[in-house]
Order: sequence, then structure tokens, then C-alpha cells
Amino acid sequence: MKTWTMCVLAVVCAAGMCRADDYRLEQRERVQRTLSGVTAVDVNNVNGFIHVTGDSGNTVRLDAEKVMRARDSDEMERAKREVSLDINQKDGIAQFYVNGPFRDHDHASSYHGFHERESRHYEVTYNLTIRVPRAIELTLKTVNGEVTCADTSGRFEVNGVNGSITMNGIAGSGSVRTVNGRTTVSFRENPKAESEFHSLNGKVEVTFQPNLSADMRVKTFNGSAYTDFESTALASQASAAQNGTKWVYRKNQFANLRVGKGGPELTFETLNGDIRIRKAQ
Repeated sequence: MKTWTMCVLAVVCAAGMCRADDYRLEQRERVQRTLSGVTAVDVNNVNGFIHVTGDSGNTVRLDAEKVMRARDSDEMERAKREVSLDINQKDGIAQFYVNGPFRDHDHASSYHGFHERESRHYEVTYNLTIRVPRAIELTLKTVNGEVTCADTSGRFEVNGVNGSITMNGIAGSGSVRTVNGRTTVSFRENPKAESEFHSLNGKVEVTFQPNLSADMRVKTFNGSAYTDFESTALASQASAAQNGTKWVYRKNQFANLRVGKGGPELTFETLNGDIRIRKAQ
């Protein structure tokens, strides 16, 4: 079953309230879709957030808002025509793909509201809110915007460039990566397979249940790493020191640790920021 609705709202900025680049016009479109028979969701955004929540339903429900800002009416028409949200479903995979002139060679990170060969005086943001069955597999990507995910238990791959990534009540395994932003993940059930948590410029904080058994690889260049879990240091070039009841690991090499009896490999890495591996209370 599929449903679809759209509405358009036009707004003209009041004096003194426009952006510095003088985008005087704003329009909004809303798209809602419901997809059934889905086992995986693949979201590829550029500008805007992705918010995903798992529940007991058996359909994927998309509520998307397209926000367009432009210098004049001609540029607004170009924004409507040139930037779209492509929605497809194939082999059980629901795909939500923001498409536009900035997708040359799929180099989405070059997007700043204009094509490098042709000036454009508009900006388009897609804010995507999606409800999914809890066990669904997730691939989530955006360039400029935050990603949040809550109450899911399937495998995940989450990637961002400029924005934080927050996952709460997770019971799956996978990878989380962002360039500029904080990575925060909280597990209601500990991962059963290899998982990775990365940020280039930002703090990495991951919370596990008290019964965690895992082998950890921990690395930060400008920062420190802390864990609440009792652990055994394995062969490693990184130094370790005890600070009260906690171990503090330093240096720009991976520290290899075993928690409990060992288990899936969990990797934590940041260049500029601290790493905190917490035990749920």
C-alpha cells in the first residue's frame, strides 16, 4: 500500500529578516508516503535532518518537508524543478534520495545551493522524518544536518558530514561516522556483531548495558578516552593510566581492551575529541 499527499506554502520574508544572501522568497512542500513490504531503508540526503524512529508497525512512513529559499520567482521555479526527493522501492529496499544538479558524479558534499559551473540563487533543504519497523536495516546519509535514530534493532550504517549523530534505545550492530559533530549512541541491548563509532571533529560517547562482553579498539589523537567498564589491556602501543575507578587511555594509537570474556570487536575513534564508553545505570 502506498499513500501520497502534498501541500505548498509560500512565504515572503519580512524586511530585515532575510538571509545575508538575500533569499527573499520561501516555499515549503510536504510529502507523505507509506510503503509496505520493506526490509531495509536507504536514505541519502544532502541538506537537512534525518529523524528515524522504530515502532511495532509493519510499514515505512515518510513525512518529508522540502524548504526552498530563492532570490526571486524565477530562481524559486528552478529550485522546484531541479531538486527533488526520489522515492523508490525495489527488492524490499525503500530508497529516499535527494537529487539535483549537485549530484554530478555523486559528489554530494560539494553542494552549497549552487552548481560549481553555473550560479544558482536558491537553497533547498529536505527534513525527513521516518517511522519504521524496529527490526529494519538502516542506511542513513546526509551532508549538512543532524541524524537521529531511536528504538531500532536492525543493522545500521549512519554517515554524516556536518552535524551530530544521536542513536537511542538501539539493539542492533553497525557503523556510525561523522566528520564535524558529536556521535552519541545508547544501546538497550549490546551489539552482537562488529560495530564502529567515529567522529573526526567531535566527541564520541557510547553507552552499553552492564553485561557487555567485547573486544575494544580505542583511538583518539587530541583527546582522552574513558571507560566505566573493568577491562584488560591487550597488546597495544597506547599507554593507560588509572584515574580512580576508571582507566584513561591516551596517545594516537589504538588501545586494545577486553571487557568481560571478550566478544564482537567494537572500534571507537576520533581525531579531535574525547571518547567515553559508559555503562548504563
